[in-house]
Amino acid sequence: MTEKFGWQFDLEVHPPGWNFPAGKSWVAGWLWSSEGRLISDLRAWIDGRSFLAIHGLPKPGLDERFLQHPGPPYLGFTIQINPHAGAKLFRFEVRDEHGNWRELFRTQISVDPKAGPCPQAKTLAEILPTQMDRLLRHHTAHPENPWAKLADETVSTALGEPLDSLPNPPFHGALEEPREVGWVRYGRISVTGWLAHRTAKIIRVTAMIDPVLEVSLLHGLHRTDIDGVFADLPGRETSAFLGLVDLPTGSSTPALLKIFAELENGEKHLVFAQRFTPRILAGAESPLPPLSRASYLKASWALYRSAKRHHLPKSTWSDLHTALRTAWDSFAVEAPASRSPKALKAPELPDDSTNTPLRVMVVTHNLNFEGAPWFIYELACFLASTPGNKVHIVSPQEGPLRAVFEQVGLPVQVINVDALLATQTSAEFHAALAESTASLPWATTDIVIGNTMVTFWAMHAARLAGKAALLYVHESSPVRRFFARHLAPEILAVAEDAFHVADHVVYTAASTQTVHARINCDGKAVLMPSWVDVARVDTFVASHDAASLRRKHGLDPDAVLLVNIGSLCERKGQHIFIQAADLLQDELSFTYPDRKIVFVMVGTRPGLYLEMLEKEVARRGLADRVSFLPETGEIFDFYRLADIFVCTSFEESFPRVLLESAAFGLPIVTTNVNGIPEMLAADEAWLTPPGDRYRLATAIKSALDAHFSGDRSRSIKARAKVLQKYHQSKSLPLHTALAQSAARRHA
Repeated sequence: MTEKFGWQFDLEVHPPGWNFPAGKSWVAGWLWSSEGRLISDLRAWIDGRSFLAIHGLPKPGLDERFLQHPGPPYLGFTIQINPHAGAKLFRFEVRDEHGNWRELFRTQISVDPKAGPCPQAKTLAEILPTQMDRLLRHHTAHPENPWAKLADETVSTALGEPLDSLPNPPFHGALEEPREVGWVRYGRISVTGWLAHRTAKIIRVTAMIDPVLEVSLLHGLHRTDIDGVFADLPGRETSAFLGLVDLPTGSSTPALLKIFAELENGEKHLVFAQRFTPRILAGAESPLPPLSRASYLKASWALYRSAKRHHLPKSTWSDLHTALRTAWDSFAVEAPASRSPKALKAPELPDDSTNTPLRVMVVTHNLNFEGAPWFIYELACFLASTPGNKVHIVSPQEGPLRAVFEQVGLPVQVINVDALLATQTSAEFHAALAESTASLPWATTDIVIGNTMVTFWAMHAARLAGKAALLYVHESSPVRRFFARHLAPEILAVAEDAFHVADHVVYTAASTQTVHARINCDGKAVLMPSWVDVARVDTFVASHDAASLRRKHGLDPDAVLLVNIGSLCERKGQHIFIQAADLLQDELSFTYPDRKIVFVMVGTRPGLYLEMLEKEVARRGLADRVSFLPETGEIFDFYRLADIFVCTSFEESFPRVLLESAAFGLPIVTTNVNGIPEMLAADEAWLTPPGDRYRLATAIKSALDAHFSGDRSRSIKARAKVLQKYHQSKSLPLHTALAQSAARRHA
């Protein structure tokens, strides 16, 4: 065993005397930090060639010795090396959870002369288009680091030779997702495939990328396409697995996914190891710097100098020029504008005598019990309350909110736009537009209000019909990323064009407007305050008591309830809520032994995500501490019965659940994403980074301490701000005035 820089390790497997034979060899062992650091990656160097390890493998006996439990984190690792003839130096490096690489070991080596020659490394031109984006994002996230240091990290990453692993008989299977690329949604990747064993029963399949978070996959699902050479394989019909696996912030690239199978006899086997490049489809990502030729040139020069230090082969000028142009074009599309245009101020409230009756078509992306549809429901009701106004609701999907609209006299029309959204070209889209929207009441419409950018098609339909249009954007994700896996590449430009077609694009958060500044830079952006119906909240509080509402919904009247309200989905981050509950369960039992503290999630819907959460709750022994409740129109019940409100979202614009929980006077623990810090300051709520279960657990502990001590200072300040800035009597008339203004221009 060797100890260096606080790391204890042993290279148990290596060629005798470090004399490598021709061909592939193995280096394996274990590694542990006595200072509590975590391994995020391992690699070995043979001269200038980098070989990536499979790390985080169980080491029975050693795991228990160092960790006092079987893990994770797991201490084992293995590296497959194919050294070239004439190689002289072996080096071993570890990357910690903060992204810092540290060399732990080096030794002189010899290699059998029969080994192959050193393979040709990639040229700068070959790696530049992908590595430029990575370097620019690294520099934005770590501006304190010199360009040269970041460029060396970027280039050395590009040189890594990955080691992947497939099942060995008697295991058989295939990993279908991820492969070379893993699509990331709100800190998680989708994992799918199949796995069977010829002679034993697989009782559990787990996966991990995070070094300490092992996730159970759903296994034993029906599969009908495993035939051919596997026709005699027992269990093939129920061999499918799938799940969602956490990708921790700051993971190495390429990231390492490991999948383990546990058998009835207690054995645990690594069945898949897959290196993949994460591609953010939705959720937080290190931002690019504002579009700037100066930043681009600095990054280009840093990569060029790093390529020389790494002795990469020279590129031809033609190849390098093409690579630089490709990288610049990609930067120009993704980077924020160098100057974020200011949103127009909300219009002044006009004299009532200038208003004329409005015939409004409100297009909502769905009719579910979700924040955005409730937002547009309240706006539609306010518009309809003005004498003479007529409001018609349109949605491409059915949902429970339809009945709510119809109860207040607002007609709802559901239309099918699937064919429109499936078009491949702009010409096909516009050719299908009139047919898809022909049934809409254009003759009796003055203005179209589209709710969320999913209704981009309604902006084009309004222009085709010669009507005014407002597009309300709640998504804090760029258009191309948001629709990347749902629309054809040419239709992505059509979706972006909707921002120009609309008379105005309305945002309720400045941060969301900044996300879309590149495409909404023609003076059409309007920043408008959201609202909360404070009078309705106060009336509800006065007429309902918490204990009765808890009994109504099957919750313990005497428990302390931490309530998380929102449609159950990755974006809302309920998996982080459960992880925090797991981190806290022992501490809460010790600190408050006589109090039952329950984590309540309101908004469940059937599907994979719910199944995964339920499985995790059972596996972690949290059944008595976690409750799931379905989507409901009776949301006010849950604000009233809650003791503390918790929001774990990865992405929000200006969430109404926080406005409403503040109006109810609840203490609030929330992620600090997008528009949330515009709404609540650090002395009004406990703010935490998205996806950080440790910081969330700390914030929940602080909120519980305040609750038990009677400290309500944060909730009092939050409610005061909501009453002052977001009272519906101040906000809703401004939204009506904007609609009136846009409609008059088309009259």
